[in-house]
Amino acid sequence: MTLYICGNSHTRALRAGAMYLEEHEGAEPMVVFPLGTADHEAAPFSEIVDGQVVLTNDRFHKKLKQFFGFSSFEPQHRWGICLGNHNSRIFRHEGWLSAAPTWMNAKGKTPVSEALFQRIVEDDQIYIRRFLTQLISTGVRPFVISAPWPVRPDPELTGIELSHDVIKAIDTRARVLFSEWLAERDIAIVAPPVEAADEDGFLKPNYAKGGDDPCHGNNKYGRAMMRKVLAHEAKMAQSRENVTRLA
Repeated sequence: MTLYICGNSHTRALRAGAMYLEEHEGAEPMVVFPLGTADHEAAPFSEIVDGQVVLTNDRFHKKLKQFFGFSSFEPQHRWGICLGNHNSRIFRHEGWLSAAPTWMNAKGKTPVSEALFQRIVEDDQIYIRRFLTQLISTGVRPFVISAPWPVRPDPELTGIELSHDVIKAIDTRARVLFSEWLAERDIAIVAPPVEAADEDGFLKPNYAKGGDDPCHGNNKYGRAMMRKVLAHEAKMAQSRENVTRLA
């Protein structure tokens, strides 16, 4: 069964990684293409039409047709979805200059309660969660491919100087909340490789795209992440084979 992977701009590193693994490590051919940037996740981009999920965002729809040959997501295909955990939308808000999650007990900062923080994450992910729920309801069994660990921010690029402790606290908790939401719906998530994180949980420079890019992994990251994706797929294939054998 061909593996199809689509998502936001983090998918570019996955595509580079997949191409490398196919050429140099004998991986089975995959179809991996980004549909567009994470900005498009901030508005509704999908709906169910005639029992199948279609993309209502024009760019997403055109890319799905152009690179995958599909107008909708169908249950017979295996999909990896690279959406979610792009938490820079949350932690780069200037409100965090004077606030911090309540569990940090940060002196001099306005505490943001757990309930409010959960609402912030839910609002950020609302259309991603809607899309994944639509897929499940129409018989598609996707798995999620996480965005990379956060890149240690450079104020000259971001235009805002935030505490690294606050950024890491926000990112870590947001990832937990998303993983819990996925687990409740039996959707697997492939987390970033641990070897790509530094001692503080930020993406190591040799795994980051660098330059003026504040959030993406490079080709080395893509290779490491795709190895994890393929390991996950091999495990799932073995589970399906075991179920078939016992049936």
